[in-house]
Amino acid sequence: MSQVILEKLDAIEAKQAESITAVEAKIPAAVEAVKAEMQEMVSALEAKVASINMPEFIRTPAKTVRQDVNRSVREQLATFYKGNNRLEKELQIFADESQMDAYLKEASALTAGGDGKGGRTGYDPVFAALRLANPMRGLSRTVATDGSSYQFRVKTGNAGVAWGYTIQNNGASTTEDTSIWQLVLQDLNVQFPIRTAALDDIDGLEANVVDDMLAEFAQAEALSMIQNNDQAAQSGTNPYGGTNGLRGLDQYAGSNATYTGGTCSVAAFGTSGTGSSSGLHSLATYDQLTSNVNTVGLNNIAYKDVINTVYALPQQYWTPNTKFMVSPILAQAIRGLQDTNGRPIFNSMESLNPDGIIGQMLGFDVVMNKYLDTPSQTTAGSAGTTSLYPMYFGDWSRGHTIIDRLNMVMRRYDQTLPGFITFFGEKRLATSVRDPNALIRYRSTGTAT
Repeated sequence: MSQVILEKLDAIEAKQAESITAVEAKIPAAVEAVKAEMQEMVSALEAKVASINMPEFIRTPAKTVRQDVNRSVREQLATFYKGNNRLEKELQIFADESQMDAYLKEASALTAGGDGKGGRTGYDPVFAALRLANPMRGLSRTVATDGSSYQFRVKTGNAGVAWGYTIQNNGASTTEDTSIWQLVLQDLNVQFPIRTAALDDIDGLEANVVDDMLAEFAQAEALSMIQNNDQAAQSGTNPYGGTNGLRGLDQYAGSNATYTGGTCSVAAFGTSGTGSSSGLHSLATYDQLTSNVNTVGLNNIAYKDVINTVYALPQQYWTPNTKFMVSPILAQAIRGLQDTNGRPIFNSMESLNPDGIIGQMLGFDVVMNKYLDTPSQTTAGSAGTTSLYPMYFGDWSRGHTIIDRLNMVMRRYDQTLPGFITFFGEKRLATSVRDPNALIRYRSTGTAT
């Protein structure tokens, strides 16, 4: 039985081999036939293409003489470039005199600039006018907090030391005590939208907007640090925050009730507590020898006034951090002080650094601050009761403190208002005189309008 099966399998295999051989023999013939057919088709297509008559290239006629002249020059330049001799080529601009005349007449409307005639417009980079940032940053002591209020604590009074070999048990009166005052961090913020189309069209606009907003924050805090009264509501006469603003240097008490030229009042700590009026210290205030009264532009400062201001500060506060902070208008008057021979006093005494505006004065660094009061009133008016303080002198690292919240908030919202990007900025801070003994305030008048 197995022999029969084997014989059948051999027969099947032989038959398959015979069929494969027959197919393989037919393949070359079929391939050759297809190649011959394709060759005939390609030859026929080439013959048909060769029989087509190509039309001559027709150039679009120039609409203007200018276009015609430009085309001629381009063709000459192309021929010159393709040639082997590239040393020199004389170009024929106009075909004849009539073409030149027509060209000049046609171009007469374009003898001026391209503005309004399709010319390109160049753009200067976007910028913003400069603002003076806060000169008290870097002058005053600065601390940071994550709280919403900040408390100062000072030890006051004396231990009561006394002479004698025996142990002194309160040999002199002991007045040891502490005083505290607490300030709430005030909020300065802004929100404003700008159209997305404007931001897209004006390159550099967003960066300038943000930079100028930060400078505006610095400007606002600088004005409030000097001139605000945080014990009164914001108004036309108290425009820098009022009860929502900072405790300004000018609002502190301490000046003589009656203006007395050439004298200086005495500094003292304010009341102790956590109320809004606690910590309103009295600043030692020097009265200018001759008051500027209520006269516009008057500046009666004398060389002796500057000397008296320096020596009014207790000697223990003459430190490397002791500096003048001066209004530029008062500094101008100081720079202009002359002796009886008309010579500049500070330059002849070499007490005023001659480089720049004012670098040092009587050996102490000078910081300019235009946010200080001007030495005299700026508009005419009858005599009033307003005091002007155009200069401060002291150890600022001990005398004045700026309290900052740890982070300033800067956000950019693109979904608040359709078609607009809304910018939001917020910072929280407070300021306070820390040690009233470390500062001298200069008063130029007590009777301004």
